[in-house]
Amino acid sequence: MSHAFHAMGTDVTVDVPHVGDAREREHAVRVAMLFAETERRTSRFDPGSELSRLNRADGPMRVSPALFDVLLRARAHHDATRGLFDPGVGAALRRLGYDRSFSPGVLDRATDAQGPARRATMRDLALELATRTVERAPGLELDLGGIVKGLTVDRAAALLPPVAALDAGGDAMLRGAGPDGRGWLVDVEDPADCERVLLTLRVAERAVATSGTNRRRWTVGGESRHHLVDPRTGRPAESDLAQVTVVTSSAERAEVLAKAVLVAGARDGRALLAARGDVAAVLVGVRGEVELVGALELAEDRVA
Repeated sequence: MSHAFHAMGTDVTVDVPHVGDAREREHAVRVAMLFAETERRTSRFDPGSELSRLNRADGPMRVSPALFDVLLRARAHHDATRGLFDPGVGAALRRLGYDRSFSPGVLDRATDAQGPARRATMRDLALELATRTVERAPGLELDLGGIVKGLTVDRAAALLPPVAALDAGGDAMLRGAGPDGRGWLVDVEDPADCERVLLTLRVAERAVATSGTNRRRWTVGGESRHHLVDPRTGRPAESDLAQVTVVTSSAERAEVLAKAVLVAGARDGRALLAARGDVAAVLVGVRGEVELVGALELAEDRVA
């Protein structure tokens, strides 16, 4: 029996087989504490968080070791994906209407609340290693939600026994070979119908993350929008992919690659994946076509 709690705008599930309900609950409490501590530091929706203070700072700001580490990681991923993954899209998300914690209907509005502004990227963030001092360029606002969630999954999963699963809204670390020794079962849903499963993977000692345009959607003036911003345009991504599921060594890495591949589109996304070892993916196109990339074990071949 798994235990769940809500954090970082999503449901987090902890599954530790073979230890009993009480012990599993203790593990879930430890994981929840780590998520809460991280969210207090890095939420862009909490005006009192360290990240929010940084996003408001008029000049250089010395930050905690934990936040500085995330910023260094984010910069490295930005560079490795040639800017396709860019947590510097916070201002674009706010202008598009994603200016508070998501729930269905809460972001809907008649008109844009913010006008156009200068686009900035992670390259416009000055990081001084010796003093942990950070300075933003004008127009740069950070949204660390994706990378922080993946990184927290990795760190929290390391606190669990050798056979355990931790899933935070699709970002998952699956430790060991699952309850039956054959691998954890991971359903890949149809982005056009969340009740329908396209295929089921068997995953052991790997991380999984999924990015899709179907989950966090809202309307502004009758226009439908989603939260996966293309850093090149400052607008919701319009690639030929509707959903990307990545299987790799860490949830942080899977989260970054899933988002970058979706923004890039199928052709450039394949190239991005091919340049990296130890990565596999399920690409779902906007017309429903499914493509498997890399070594994946199917529990049931149910590709539509």
